[in-house]
Amino acid sequence: PVVDVQRRVIAYLAGEPRDNFIPVRNEILHLFEHAQQECMFTEKYTNTRRGIFAFLTCGISFGGVQVRPGNLRASPRHQTVIDEIQGNWAIGCLVGFIDRALSLHFAMIYIESYTGAFEEYESILTQTIRHIPSLHRNWSRSPFASATFNLGPTTSMLHHRDYLNSALGVCTIYCDGNFNYTHGGHLVLWDLKLAIQFPPGSTIFIPSALFEHSNTIIQPGETRISFTQYSAAGLFRWIGNKGKTDREINEGDCTIEKVSVHRCKETAWSRGLKLFSKHL
Repeated sequence: PVVDVQRRVIAYLAGEPRDNFIPVRNEILHLFEHAQQECMFTEKYTNTRRGIFAFLTCGISFGGVQVRPGNLRASPRHQTVIDEIQGNWAIGCLVGFIDRALSLHFAMIYIESYTGAFEEYESILTQTIRHIPSLHRNWSRSPFASATFNLGPTTSMLHHRDYLNSALGVCTIYCDGNFNYTHGGHLVLWDLKLAIQFPPGSTIFIPSALFEHSNTIIQPGETRISFTQYSAAGLFRWIGNKGKTDREINEGDCTIEKVSVHRCKETAWSRGLKLFSKHL
C-alpha cells in the first residue's frame, strides 16, 4: 500500500491473482487487439488530453450539460465490440479480482454508507439505477459506474488529473502488453514524487481525481494496453441532491433543501477521508 502521514491507504498495488492468470491475460490481449482492428477511430478517440491511443468507453456517467445520468453512447459498430468485451469470460475474471481487491484494501469505500452527497460506490450505482431503471451497469460484480478500454497499441498516459471522477474514492487501472516494465510503462504519481513499476498483468488503485498521474513511455516495438474503472463525481452529487442537479437546487424555492445540500458539501471532505482504510 501507499499511505499518507496518518497511515491512510491512498493507493494500492494489487498485483495479479495467485492462480494461473496467463490464459486470462492472453484472452484480454486478444480482445483488445481484435477491438482495435474492428473499430474505426476518429481523432476524437485517438488524440486526447490523456494521450494518443485508441479507446472505447462504456457505463453510466453524469456531467457537463447532462441534466440526468445516462449510459455512455457509442456508434453501432463500436457498441457491438464493447458488448463483446463486456461479455467475455476473461474480462469477467479480471473484474471479479478487482472487486475482491477493492473490498479488501478499500473496505470503507466499498461498504460504508453516509447520508449525504458522497456515499459509497455500490450504493451510488444502485440508487442511480433505481431512479432511472433504463440505465444498465457494466458488470454485476463491479461497483464502478464507468470503464475505459485503452486499446493502444502503445498506451501511455500523459500528465493529467481525472477531475470529473469522484475525488473521495479510487479508480482502478489494469495494464498488459509486451513491454519491459523496468524500462517503461511506470505509473508516475506527480504529487507524491513516485514512479512505480507497473508490470504487465497488474492492477493498481489510485484516487485519480486527486493525484496528477502519467505513464513513462515504453520502448520502440513494444505494446501496452490498459483497462480502467471509475465513477463520475456528478453521480455522487446527483444522488446526494435526491435526483436533482446543483443548478436545480440553487434555482428552486426550497430554502431548507438548499441549506441541507450546502451543509452536506461543507462536511463532504472530512467524511470522505474516513472512507480510506488505515494501514496498521
